[in-house]
Amino acid sequence: MAEDEKPIRVVDRRMFTPDGDLRPDFQPDDTASGATTAAPAAAPPPSEPPPGRKPEAPRGEPAEASAAEPRGAFALIVQILAMPAYAALGLVPDPASGRRRVDRAAAREMIDLLAVLERKTQGNLSFEESTFLSRVLTELRLAIVEVTRPPAK
Repeated sequence: MAEDEKPIRVVDRRMFTPDGDLRPDFQPDDTASGATTAAPAAAPPPSEPPPGRKPEAPRGEPAEASAAEPRGAFALIVQILAMPAYAALGLVPDPASGRRRVDRAAAREMIDLLAVLERKTQGNLSFEESTFLSRVLTELRLAIVEVTRPPAK
């Protein structure tokens, strides 16, 4: 080794330990994203989880209940298509008349439209958007099964 060469230094830049915990000394590499070296980021308040970890749901509540719906245009489109289906299944009152009515054909059309939307956007949605759409479709499909099921004796 020549005297003017620096020794090779290996730096572990992985975010997590082999156990899956966040490394205490982990610092994101801001230079790769083109960010300038500004003041160091303030530590998150103690009530927030460390970066890279999901917040835990409060005890007694299901995890889905505490998960927020995605915001944005896609979530609005899903809601616009889902509301007439919920109304057609009698789950919410009809906005025009205020009465609950059951129209299986209209509900089926809206569910089919949402299924087409899911198929056409597959692989192009964020995790939250994809989960939201699949959850709405599952709820609607279960509701239409309940509505079309013959009454119990």
